[in-house]
Amino acid sequence: MWVAGNMEKESVSTNCRGLREDGSYACKSKKVRVSTIEGIVIIFNEEVYIPSDDTFIIVEGARYLIERLAERRFTLVEIGCGTGYVAISILKNALNKDLLNIYAVLIDISPCAVDSAAKSVKVNELDTYVDIVQCNSASCLRGKSMKLILFNPPYLPVEDYGGWLVKSWSGGREGLVVWNEFFDDSLRVCGRDCIIVFVISSLQNLGKVLQRLLSNCKCVEILMCESFFYETICSASCKVGEVN
Repeated sequence: MWVAGNMEKESVSTNCRGLREDGSYACKSKKVRVSTIEGIVIIFNEEVYIPSDDTFIIVEGARYLIERLAERRFTLVEIGCGTGYVAISILKNALNKDLLNIYAVLIDISPCAVDSAAKSVKVNELDTYVDIVQCNSASCLRGKSMKLILFNPPYLPVEDYGGWLVKSWSGGREGLVVWNEFFDDSLRVCGRDCIIVFVISSLQNLGKVLQRLLSNCKCVEILMCESFFYETICSASCKVGEVN
């Protein structure tokens, strides 16, 4: 099940389920592709960022964190869900460990990503556990309402303007424009004892990232890193509030 709703700073119920076929709510790309990665089927088109190294790094980091927390129930939010692979992987792993009281909200501004995530969730038989929302960052969520937030934003330090696929990797000046927006919105919707899990890259201005983390997080932890010839990518967590 999924929702395409208004983009509001504080959530307003739209009472609709399904995809509107007008304006920015419709994906114009109709070339559908199917791929299987680590046992997960994803359905996508050429306007959607497909899972890559950064995707797998945040999946492993989030899995490690969730298993260590040993929560029997949890709700997660993924900002910028793309194909939905990250949340699908985490949910499948949780269900395999008999964590049945779980729920995920997947968000993306791209109608192509929303369409891809909805189809991927359904084909993996997880639509009972997931709602998908089209909005900018987490602007459609109420403040102080969530406890686990994930985001793997566009972080390349480029300012490319084009279709939805280009937007999915263009992080703006110093690779921080979208990262800052996602982080700000994550802080806004963080409830008591909240954890934010995110991706950072050596291609970004990490000095500025560190300043933001030290100013807003009770605790920062690097969960997983992997180096490539052109960059090092890490998943990390920011604990907000009284989290042990």
